[in-house]
Amino acid sequence: MPSIDSIEAPPANFLSQEATDQICMALYTEGWAVLEQFLSSDFVALLQQDLMVLDEQGCFHRAGIGREQQFVLRDDIRSDRICWLEGETDTQTLFLQLLEQLMTAVNRRLFLGMNHFEAMYAIYEPGQFYKKHLDSFRGQRNRIMTLVFYLNPNWQPEDGGEFVLYPEEGDQAIATVAPKAGTVAAFLSEEFPHEVLTSQATRHSIAVWFRIRENEFP
Repeated sequence: MPSIDSIEAPPANFLSQEATDQICMALYTEGWAVLEQFLSSDFVALLQQDLMVLDEQGCFHRAGIGREQQFVLRDDIRSDRICWLEGETDTQTLFLQLLEQLMTAVNRRLFLGMNHFEAMYAIYEPGQFYKKHLDSFRGQRNRIMTLVFYLNPNWQPEDGGEFVLYPEEGDQAIATVAPKAGTVAAFLSEEFPHEVLTSQATRHSIAVWFRIRENEFP
């Protein structure tokens, strides 16, 4: 297992200009992007270790749908467990630094005005899923950009758990992404419904939302 000291501060080790350019160009032209090997294998191993320690400590809880007063548990829609990243470990701090730099880079290129973010670990056990949904309804402008990072080495096709992205209208998938270690999927939150197909193996990921705080947009 690599140590945190073996990972250089971003962007030197894993936020390359090429990867940033690819995400920005794809978001500009298509509204979504998928990049394999965006995270190094060493950094993926550290994040997965961090996730597993938190799980052993009982930090994960059942995921629901909706926020605040509208929050409900719906196992027929979503059945994973989650834990928010608060920067409480060196690994989390390094990952949050990466997100800060990526958000700044995307803002500079695409003028999206995003000014903060939230991130959470997610665990899908065999048989679990997340039905088709939107992260943000058009016009709300709270979640602007969604990213999902995958932490699953040696993931096989029979393991299922694919991330499926759909157009705003219609049921024909425009991308189906295997949750392989190091891959990131990014898309504009208001425009693309998506789902997680039933996983046949334990599946680890990090969901991230780049946001605009309330009262900070026109």
